[in-house]
Amino acid sequence: MKPLALSLLSLSVISLSANAWTIRGDDWPESSPEAHGLSTELLEQAGDDVRNVPLRYCLTVIKDGELVYDRNYLGYQNGSFYAYSVTKTLGAVLIGIAEHQGYLQLDDKISDWLGEVPSSMNPDATIRHVLGQVSHSDPLGSDFSYNTGARINTLSAVLKEATGMNTLEYAQDQMLIPLNMNYTSWATDSDDNVTIGAGTSSSCRDLARVGQLMMNGGRWNGQQLLSQSYIEDMVQPSYPDANSNYGYLTWLNKSEGPWHRPLTSGTGIMVEGAPRNAWFATGFFGQLIIGIPDENIVITTMGTSLQLETLNTLQNVWDAVAPAVMPE
Repeated sequence: MKPLALSLLSLSVISLSANAWTIRGDDWPESSPEAHGLSTELLEQAGDDVRNVPLRYCLTVIKDGELVYDRNYLGYQNGSFYAYSVTKTLGAVLIGIAEHQGYLQLDDKISDWLGEVPSSMNPDATIRHVLGQVSHSDPLGSDFSYNTGARINTLSAVLKEATGMNTLEYAQDQMLIPLNMNYTSWATDSDDNVTIGAGTSSSCRDLARVGQLMMNGGRWNGQQLLSQSYIEDMVQPSYPDANSNYGYLTWLNKSEGPWHRPLTSGTGIMVEGAPRNAWFATGFFGQLIIGIPDENIVITTMGTSLQLETLNTLQNVWDAVAPAVMPE
């Protein structure tokens, strides 16, 4: 292993912060792959193939809401790793929860909540524009620009104003604890707001809970945490003329037109061989949540694959798992 890889690995294996809470165990219902029409043999092969994608830490597969495969390549369960921009998708879910509770509306202007907006933001930008990564554009919605800093983190500042709560406490009370995400922590900025652009540390199983919440249309353990219509909008192109494969801080696999990622662009489907209604949360060096609605499957993996464009790692992981999760 190269020294750089060792350094990144040590930075990525992060324990829970002082803001975390008591671990209460893992309550994922478990089942055999065969009970859900999958094959243990094929999943084991997928696990081997994913392990061959450089520096993978874990792989979790959820089918019909039940854990059917879980592999921890580092030798321990529920390790907490830095999730990079997967945090953005978690942030979009948190905004959806606040909208469902009536604290804010997506067409609220950022300036109405904060007074001032970052200099790079259009002063008329709304929460919806920030979720679609088009808040800088003029006219609004006409151009996509991937942001991890000041523009995206206005969402947390708005959340604090709207709820009147410390946003870390709000995230814990309304999302992380209800989902039993006991191996997840969320960094805060200098104003004690959770960072939306990046900053969570999590496990494969915990991220699978977020994916399953989305797969459930916002429902968890009989409780509607956020609206089904919000989830549906989250996984549709929010501003298709700007980016046909981006919803609310979530990547898509549509085929309607051009798409843009931080380091590459293309047209049509983004992940070859994946269904057109698949959706993805992606983080730098390959933290992934993969949603396959047609099969009711959520796949998560974390690691430090040293490819600057995470799409390449996503494609490698998809090629490894597809034979085990997709019908012939």
